[in-house]
Amino acid sequence: MECNGQQCSTLRTNSDCESDSCNDGGCECPSGQDLLKFGEIMWHKAAMAAMFEAKKDRIKSRLEKSFGPTLDKGADAVVEAIQKKIQSAVTSAKTEQELHTKLVSILTETTN
Repeated sequence: MECNGQQCSTLRTNSDCESDSCNDGGCECPSGQDLLKFGEIMWHKAAMAAMFEAKKDRIKSRLEKSFGPTLDKGADAVVEAIQKKIQSAVTSAKTEQELHTKLVSILTETTN
């Protein structure tokens, strides 16, 4: 068995099995496999996922403590930039709509 982060895969033990990976807490091909071995694999996968989450939580709390105010300022800057882009897109869309309306009016006058 080989584990990388949240991904867990096993070597095939049954030639009928079409997949050798476990995805999202379930295995695609438990039929034909030893159910005890399958259960062991699932417990191992759950343990590795839990360990990953525990490590992630530890790091997250330390990052918050060390960089919290800086991360807040960065997040504020990103949100502000997104708001400006949205406002610009709305203004641009209004400008395009005004141009379209004027062109339709001009072409309507010409054809009448």
